[in-house]
Amino acid sequence: MQAHEILQQIHDLLPAGEARTLIGWELYWYTPSLQQKSDPFDDLKRETLNLKIQVDESEFASLQREIEDAVLTDGDLQLTLPAHGRQPQQLRFTTKGLRQLPGEGVRIAGSEIDISGAIAASDALAVARIAARFPQVIVHTEGAEPVQLKAAEDVTASQRRHSFRGIILGRRPTAGFRLLDSLGLLDIFLPEVTAGRGLTQNRFHAHDIFEHLLRAADGALDLNEPVRWSALLHDVGKVPTRVEQPDGESTFHNHEMYSARMVVPIMKRLAVPISVGQKVKFLVRNHMFHYTDEWSDKAVRRFVKKVPLDELQDLISLRLADRKGSGKKTAFPKALQKLMVHIDDLIAKEQEFKIKDLAIDGHTLIELGMPQTRAMGDMLKYLFEEVKAGRAENNREVLLALVESRRSATGASA
Repeated sequence: MQAHEILQQIHDLLPAGEARTLIGWELYWYTPSLQQKSDPFDDLKRETLNLKIQVDESEFASLQREIEDAVLTDGDLQLTLPAHGRQPQQLRFTTKGLRQLPGEGVRIAGSEIDISGAIAASDALAVARIAARFPQVIVHTEGAEPVQLKAAEDVTASQRRHSFRGIILGRRPTAGFRLLDSLGLLDIFLPEVTAGRGLTQNRFHAHDIFEHLLRAADGALDLNEPVRWSALLHDVGKVPTRVEQPDGESTFHNHEMYSARMVVPIMKRLAVPISVGQKVKFLVRNHMFHYTDEWSDKAVRRFVKKVPLDELQDLISLRLADRKGSGKKTAFPKALQKLMVHIDDLIAKEQEFKIKDLAIDGHTLIELGMPQTRAMGDMLKYLFEEVKAGRAENNREVLLALVESRRSATGASA
């Protein structure tokens, strides 16, 4: 069975309610015909979290009985779906408390949500999370009132963490952020981002700082939380460093340093784990590197020391998201391509077999009675060439035998 057939089976098994609604919305993304439709927002390319749904005891039993590949894992029912593009492959059902839909004050009908009047901040966050994961769901806010919330901390840390992780790792993060903005909540949770509204940049950016940051968040396609947050926050430091020139262009000297410092309180406010926040700060601080053909091997080594290889791919992903958010060029930058080739060349050189990698060295030859003359260097070069050519194994006993053989053939001093 294909993924959409399995999801359809689950949907038909469930009675009307939250679980059936969520499965129905998720099923949309596995429909084969969707692959042929236009995808202007790259929603099909952007990875999202595995879906976990709360069901009651009877629904749990029914799913366990009817879905043959479902397995019990830590008290939950887990199902692995066949691969379907970049869609999640894990589905989990639990009987533990996990409310994902908003309360009764929000009306849900099919794939439409209607927010009217006043709603609680917790319900607004729930809808924002839905909007980010299921961007096909239409959310009506025409009759909604601004949500009354004095401070982000008035929402529990666990709910802030759950909500914003779901938004930033959704199929379209901006759908969630724009909804919060329309309800007046983005100014509460992310004032550093909204502060960029209306602040123009320069000829390299088609959008103001606010719009650029939102679009950059959507530009990060992989399921990588530090990169997604970095894309959203990498230029928040442009607001305090912005200087508009007479020609209308703006400069933002050292904005990456300001942005990195501003990341810390933002991550704390949104209850993002410290480990994630530290990576975000690192990526934001180092996103403004400019590789040129003039970079020597030494310069590249310094860069790799500053940005380890395991962090480099994340930094490149951030740069690509930044580029997509600019509204200008979106292709992979040639400079980054050249940098990656340069680094690969250096790695290849460093991985090449060298004389120092021999199983014996000059000290060994001295112990054998060989004087420290040019002959010692020639012997090591001979051993190196034999091993490199594959004529001898890089093994101490083998190499010692070669030394004795060559010395016997050329004289004891050799």
